[in-house]
Amino acid sequence: MIFGGGSTQYATGCLQLNMGGPLHRPYRVSFASAFLLVGLTVAGPAHAIACFTPDEAKAAHFRTLQQELNVAALNCRTTDPADPSFVARYNDFVGRFSGKLKENAVALRRHFSRAGDNFDRWMTVVANDAGRRVFTESDYCQRAWDNLEKILVIEPQEVEGFASTAAPAHSLVPVCIETKQASVKGKI
Repeated sequence: MIFGGGSTQYATGCLQLNMGGPLHRPYRVSFASAFLLVGLTVAGPAHAIACFTPDEAKAAHFRTLQQELNVAALNCRTTDPADPSFVARYNDFVGRFSGKLKENAVALRRHFSRAGDNFDRWMTVVANDAGRRVFTESDYCQRAWDNLEKILVIEPQEVEGFASTAAPAHSLVPVCIETKQASVKGKI
């Protein structure tokens, strides 16, 4: 954990900046990571994503929230030594919801199989998106911390509903729009 302010030079040659506040993310910049970040931002997803039914969308939102929490565990730090780390909280989350995460993967694999797409490719796009946002959204770490606080006290059967409201609207989770055709009875 990083405590206090200022900047620290790491042996790896990365500069870490403490942005202040109770939570911050270390900015570690290298030529390779900057190049990758620009490439991911410009390229975006290579193909359209098949829309999700409302139930599949709940599962997809849970998975996007899980990825956001994972990225926070890898990138965000607390400044209060009395607070548990993001990694410890994320591990509590995975332990508490491991069964739900397995069920979720099965449901999403079924969706992508039916849609002729690939779950692992989508997960990579979701993870890359979260990895980009941790560096571009100033409240990313605080939002992740707040979501971890809330999610660790809910029951597993409530987690997908929570994720649908906690995760921001996501272009990677397009919901199918149901269209109902009115039946027209004509007389001949």
